[in-house]
Amino acid sequence: MKFIHMADVHLGVQPDKGKPWSKDREQEIKETFVRVIEDAEERKIDLLLIAGNLFHMPPSEGMLRDVDYILSKLTKTKTIIIAGSRDYMKPDSPMANYQFSSKTICLSADKISNVYMKDINTCVTGFSYNSKENEDDILNHIKPAKQGAVNILLAHGGDAKHLPFNKKALRESNFDYIALGHIHKPEIIKENAVIMAGSLEPIDYTDTGARGYVYGEIEEGVVRTWFVPVAKRNYMNLLLRIKPNHTPHAIIDLVDRQIQNLGTQNIYRILVKGQNHNRDVFDFSSLVEKYNIYEVITDAAPEYDLSKLYDENQNNLIGKLIGTFSDAYYGDEVAKKALHYGLDVLLKTGEQ
Repeated sequence: MKFIHMADVHLGVQPDKGKPWSKDREQEIKETFVRVIEDAEERKIDLLLIAGNLFHMPPSEGMLRDVDYILSKLTKTKTIIIAGSRDYMKPDSPMANYQFSSKTICLSADKISNVYMKDINTCVTGFSYNSKENEDDILNHIKPAKQGAVNILLAHGGDAKHLPFNKKALRESNFDYIALGHIHKPEIIKENAVIMAGSLEPIDYTDTGARGYVYGEIEEGVVRTWFVPVAKRNYMNLLLRIKPNHTPHAIIDLVDRQIQNLGTQNIYRILVKGQNHNRDVFDFSSLVEKYNIYEVITDAAPEYDLSKLYDENQNNLIGKLIGTFSDAYYGDEVAKKALHYGLDVLLKTGEQ
């Protein structure tokens, strides 16, 4: 039996609203979902598992029809969906009453249910959310429902407000595979057995690292899985340590080359630490216009020539301050910051 496990697609979301790339990201997320469906058809998988938050909000009937059409292109695959914390399913919602034309089943809200598929001898157990949060301790106690079959648990949770679970309990579970969603960072809790798929695409700047889906095969009770990265873009943090001899032009060129090497399609946060001898203010506006830069964060601790400053100020407050902290300067980050702050104040005010 071959399966794909994905979660947290968030169809309908506009990441980084107000940024130039925001509307493109909404469409890209849908395109990546379509690509996974195409992968499923090409691989001729038996089962598609969607572990919550397929939509970024409770979907309208129009959104459901659109997804139903995409899923209808799967000629062999059965799809099992649960509603998560974003696309939760109230009794009177379109999701609760929609009749899929594709081979798709959405599990009931807020009660444990099972779907047994005789042709692949597989039973999927799980349930959908009916509100944004669910703090019940349920996942640690669910048991497989079909003896002699492949048993899969499909669930959405992993923090205090959303089906908190004990990883040890899940690792010791008798399910053949546990397909999890909600936490956007992929995580293997137990190899080939308990996996948080992570989001299909990164949704905000905290979603760094690879994003994609899990492809799995189960044969004679043995489960094997592979992570398949599919995201069109990644969020990346560029740490820039400015040295005393760096010029503004050299720094801009350096960042430009790094972005070219890492990928111009990605979205970057530039983290600036340090300062040059002239204490220049570095202007990144040309790069902001050229690339997808979410923000520039400056933590510009000035680089002082302590020996020179001490020689020139031995008999005043500046010299005394340097003398107080000099022994701990290179081995103690707190002492280094304290000295920098003190020198900033004294040099800016002219106090001696």
